[in-house]
Amino acid sequence: MKRTMLFSATAAAALVLTACGDDEDGVGGSFEALDDGAVTETPEVLVDVTSELVDPEGSVLGTATFTSTTAGTEVEVEASGLTPGDHPMLLVGEGGCGEGALDGEPVADLPALPVTDQEVGALDTLAGEFDLDLLVDEDGTSLIVLPAEGEALADGAAWSACASIEG
Repeated sequence: MKRTMLFSATAAAALVLTACGDDEDGVGGSFEALDDGAVTETPEVLVDVTSELVDPEGSVLGTATFTSTTAGTEVEVEASGLTPGDHPMLLVGEGGCGEGALDGEPVADLPALPVTDQEVGALDTLAGEFDLDLLVDEDGTSLIVLPAEGEALADGAAWSACASIEG
């Protein structure tokens, strides 16, 4: 008898908790009532953002992934089709990969992207001790890959590759 009652109580509690939970993937917003009776959704927390890495003509060369970590924002760059050598990289405080991509305020200098003789480069680094949501604001942020030392760019371009993230 005690087992049946304990099982029934446990099943009822589980049913109540399930009805109050998010969807089956654990994804979904939670809602909270304000004092004035209005309901607002809890803001989304960014985990990662991926953007295409493009050359000045707009051809896709790879990806740049920005990830929130407890230490700050991590940046992972994967590229192909760049000139072999070490390509300096930086974050610029305005999104966009047009002619004026370098005109924005510098946010962080990043380590150089090493590109092999097979024209493939990859780098995973901590960009800084700041949150990803600071980079993904309404102005956005651009990751700029500069030319390797001695590299001449076509048509007066100032950068080799760019990835832009915006809010």
